[in-house]
Amino acid sequence: MNVYDGERMAGLLASIGYRPVETPAEADLVILNTCHIREKAAEKLYSDLGRLKETKAARGGAMTIAVAGCVAQAEGAEIVSRAPVVDIVVGPQAWHRLPELIAKAARGKGEALDTDFAVEEKFDVLSRPREAPGVSAYVTVQEGCDKFCTFCVVPYTRGAEYSRSVADLVAEAERLVMRGVREITLLGQNV
Repeated sequence: MNVYDGERMAGLLASIGYRPVETPAEADLVILNTCHIREKAAEKLYSDLGRLKETKAARGGAMTIAVAGCVAQAEGAEIVSRAPVVDIVVGPQAWHRLPELIAKAARGKGEALDTDFAVEEKFDVLSRPREAPGVSAYVTVQEGCDKFCTFCVVPYTRGAEYSRSVADLVAEAERLVMRGVREITLLGQNV
């Protein structure tokens, strides 16, 4: 799921003029896209943020640092408090609002924190990836979960279960096939 989310964020950022670079030292914007299910995810995040703090300082503060994904969703306020180097915190149901959050961070107008579960349908507002993804691609069938198992954070980090319509899925798959994709992996917590 994070690969898919990352690809969609990259497409969204490309539409507002961002492009990938090789190292964080070259970046105007660094996004750490996190997974809360991974072991020691928060500790790894803070370790990465420590390194980015040094890079940002070496550049005179000319870098925007964002934390996205499920750790951002679960620990948003703590990230802001514990790592003031972070400019943007955005959960997995709100990253389609990254352009607004980037603009807010650039203006220095308070916290750019968005861990709300979106009212609008994010699949409707996301741009389609521009470049051919190669032979394989991901398609999100469903996100979230309503099961609330005692061991699982998904309902708290990805929100309520939501399934995309069959028509939307078929249309996305057809677009991918027309671009040369031969293998489509369906994504979802309850697929």
